[in-house]
Amino acid sequence: MVMPAEDEDRPRVLLGAPTYKPRAGGSTTYFSTLVDKLKGKVEFLVYSTVHPEAPREEEEDGVKIYRIQPFLIDSPKIVRYLILPPVTWIQLRRLWKSHGPFIIHAHACGAYGYIISAFAERVGAPLIKEVQDLSDPAYNILKGNSFRYVATGKTIEKRLMEIGIEKGRIITYPSLNPDIPEEIIESIKPRPYRHPGKVKLLCVSALRPYKGVDILLEAMVRVNKIIKKEGGPEVELTIIGEGGMRPQLERFIEEHHLDNVHLRGFVDSYFELLKIMANSDILVLSSVSAEGNPRVILEAWQFSRPVIATAAGGTPELVRSGENGVLLPVKNPEALARAIVDLARNPEERERLGRAGRETLKGWPTWDDLARDIYSVYSELWKALKRGEWPRKPPR
Repeated sequence: MVMPAEDEDRPRVLLGAPTYKPRAGGSTTYFSTLVDKLKGKVEFLVYSTVHPEAPREEEEDGVKIYRIQPFLIDSPKIVRYLILPPVTWIQLRRLWKSHGPFIIHAHACGAYGYIISAFAERVGAPLIKEVQDLSDPAYNILKGNSFRYVATGKTIEKRLMEIGIEKGRIITYPSLNPDIPEEIIESIKPRPYRHPGKVKLLCVSALRPYKGVDILLEAMVRVNKIIKKEGGPEVELTIIGEGGMRPQLERFIEEHHLDNVHLRGFVDSYFELLKIMANSDILVLSSVSAEGNPRVILEAWQFSRPVIATAAGGTPELVRSGENGVLLPVKNPEALARAIVDLARNPEERERLGRAGRETLKGWPTWDDLARDIYSVYSELWKALKRGEWPRKPPR
């Protein structure tokens, strides 16, 4: 194990980010914001997936970015598990030889999370794992000599403790609102609650089974029938996101003549997403499992948009039904349809819930709080590396 030089005071950290800018997504928002907060104190190496419009390797404001991992997030599981392990191992070994030693701070997801944990264990690198949803099996989370786990919310913290991880090794934060400058927020004018046009629904979600977008489409069939029978404002749904379920969802939309549903795919930028969010009337999430704390709820609340969500995973930590949103049982398209119609008809209730969501954000933990705690762990591990006290067993 090579030790850092005595004069290397800044911790050197490899961030294993499944996605990174310019690609949109929750992982991108999380890791890019953390980099922005700590890049003056930490020497970051970002290891992420390729992007067709970005260099494979570049340095930006002192941060070395390697977009070299195959983007297979929506490929069949067998493809991911055949291709990712050898490719990831070779790439990590190359980065270790050219930049090591370093701390590894990585997302715990899938084959990628497992192999990066195995690599850290093999070379003796300190490992910090991000666990942001409930989709990963216990063996994946437990793989490797992880020093700390970062849990997105109390529901995930509870899961980690249930599989044997001591609470003292867990840093728990709710999803944090993106650190958007106030002038940008003020430059985006939210849609008024009362208007004569269609009621615009927005769903921001990966098109994967656990996100329940198929349930939302079933609900939209019922929404259209209710409005046709009982009357009410026209409703239009835009879905932002991509994933392996797109062909199935497109067939459903065509077969059921859902002309008021639009699969938008990815947007060009985060700013574009915020503009679409502010110009919507209701955010709808229909997840069936695995959620941590969906950050998109906080993004909607920034613009005082009301939220309809299902009680999947850690979502009830954010949404209190009737207080700052509407919370529904999972896999219930009938209840989801009725909630959409009721809120579409009631601009006063949309305003009340939207403003209550905005109030919820007051006093919320900040990125500065999380960055301070993460940096404390980086600093502790880097000093241990310099003293030759690593590898060692993680603290209890």
